[in-house]
Amino acid sequence: MSSEEQLPGESLEVEDGADISGVFSTPAALDARYRCGMSRHIGPALWERLDRACTEIRTLEPRTTFSKAGERLRHSALLLEGLMVRYVVSNRGPQPNRQMVSIQVPGDFVDLHALPLKRLDHDVTTLTRAQIALFPHDALEEIIAADPEHARTLWKLTMIDASIHRHWIYRGGTLRAMAAMADFLCEMDTRLSACGLVDQGNVPLPLLHSDLSEICGISNVHVSRVARDLRDAGLSTVRDGVAQIHDRPALKKLAGFDPGYLYLPPDGGAPH
Repeated sequence: MSSEEQLPGESLEVEDGADISGVFSTPAALDARYRCGMSRHIGPALWERLDRACTEIRTLEPRTTFSKAGERLRHSALLLEGLMVRYVVSNRGPQPNRQMVSIQVPGDFVDLHALPLKRLDHDVTTLTRAQIALFPHDALEEIIAADPEHARTLWKLTMIDASIHRHWIYRGGTLRAMAAMADFLCEMDTRLSACGLVDQGNVPLPLLHSDLSEICGISNVHVSRVARDLRDAGLSTVRDGVAQIHDRPALKKLAGFDPGYLYLPPDGGAPH
């Protein structure tokens, strides 16, 4: 893993009609393969409604900011491919402070809570090259008004999102360094497995030392030491953008990991 810091690019959630460079759009169509992970909570009828409501599918480059805190938002985005993150940023003082507060994986709505709020208190940024489906808030409001069951499903997704946020607070504030990193690896192993993206224990995690530092609440130097300790213990190896899980039960035991806070669908979220 490189410890070099990479800064996000410019915001992409802009006023209608504005020019957006570095974004590639395709005709909107929600293929069934995208209904994975948390999107497995969405039944066929609602998925069909979302398919009709989707106005655009965008491809974004890595480390590109999709929306900034305080901006007026008119769409919500479903992540189809790649990884995205949320950052709380403070510009107080001589140096800006930034804290990663979540990672979104395929099947996650990255900003569904913007539907009632219209503005967010954090930035939304791509971690890798990502593909997102956009849904105008007006269309989502129509879906919610037309069917209470669809409304409850979308509400449920925002509640699961909040549950994951609470667990991140618990991890950063309570767990010691080695257990915190083990917990994070277990979470991403579980969530990305539900997307069909974990192959023979290899979890795709293109993270910098600074990313892991923010996630686990430890220093950059400590990240290297903890990663080495996990490797030497035969639990996992984090290298070159991949976390290889060697002993899943032992890693879960070290973290005290209970996936209940993820509220995975009954089928585990695996794509069909």
